[in-house]
Parts: sequence; structure tokens; C-alpha cells
Amino acid sequence: MAKKDPQVLRLKITLEHVEPAPWREIEIRSDKTLPHLHDAIQAAFLWYDMHLWDFGIGDRKYQMKSEDFWVEPMWGPPVMEVTTKKVDFFLKTKVPPVIYTYDFGDDWMHRVELISKRRVVPNEPLPRFVGGQWATPPEDIGGPPMYEAFKEAREDASHPEHDWAKEAGYVDWAHDEIHADVVRERFTKLQTQKRRERNFWME
Repeated sequence: MAKKDPQVLRLKITLEHVEPAPWREIEIRSDKTLPHLHDAIQAAFLWYDMHLWDFGIGDRKYQMKSEDFWVEPMWGPPVMEVTTKKVDFFLKTKVPPVIYTYDFGDDWMHRVELISKRRVVPNEPLPRFVGGQWATPPEDIGGPPMYEAFKEAREDASHPEHDWAKEAGYVDWAHDEIHADVVRERFTKLQTQKRRERNFWME
């Protein structure tokens, strides 16, 4: 079977269980691996890569195998090694549901969908941020239920949790601000880095 040339995938990533749902569109090469897609999602949503994460693709889970954290399920299909899985499965005729989960405490679940695909343009900088809407929740606030409480408390100076909400979000956090300039700076770093490293944003 002839090897297919890599393509550029345009993906829409939507944060689930949050209304209105924050979403981002990115472009990434189909010959990249799931950890590269993880890096791009972290950059697009301005997450800080401080927590564990995995991808659910259909009935399979893909995680970073390490001595610190690796749980084999008691039933069902085994957890797969994430580093060897390429995102070229998006090129198949039928793509199973794809869920990226970040922070197993807060459980931020992102639905990943293919929007379009095209040929690679020589020397084009990838991955690329395309656009998006609605702010990313702050890290470590307790997941979607607490995000609603955070927004309410931050907008109301008389709210008993207002001080907590002001400290939980970065200084210029706003519900309708995605900080596209900062996102693009992160993608520029991804485009130029020689190899991927964990906690890239903390360097």
C-alpha cells in the first residue's frame, strides 16, 4: 500500500460542559503525534501544561506512559502509549469521537473535530492558530461547576467569593477575551522548537 503524503488538518477544539463553550481552531500536520496535538491545544487555550492528560479516541485511551502515573484498566481495552499515535487517523473516512482531557481533577474535556484538510505548503509554519471565541477558565478552580461560580463571583464586587475569583483568574481575565496575541506567540514557539518538551510554557 502506497504511503499517503501528509496533509494539513484544520481542527476545531471545543471545551465541553461550559456555556457558552470556548472553542479554538488550529492547523496541524497529519504526520504529527498526539503529544504534538496536546502541545497545540495547550497553546490555543493558554493552559500551562501542569497536569496529567489523555486522549480518548473511540473506545481507546492514549496516555503518556511513565513510572509516576500509569493505570491499566481492570476491564475494557488497554490504555495505549500516546507518543506513537499519529493524528493521521483524521484522514480516514470515518473518524471516531475524539476527547482530549486535561487535569484529571478538574476534568477539562475538549471535543476535537476535523473541519477540513488540505495539502501541505512547502515551508509553511505549523502548527498554526486560526481563531476562537470565549476565554479559557483559570487553572485549578475545580472544573466546569466551579467555573460558573468563578464567573459570577468575579463580576460581582459584593459577592462573598469575589476576592477568590479575582485571585483565581489572571489580572486581565475577561469572559470574551482569548488573548489571541499571546496564543500566536505560543504557536510561534511551537513552530520553531527543535523538539517537544513537557511543561514547554513554564520555561
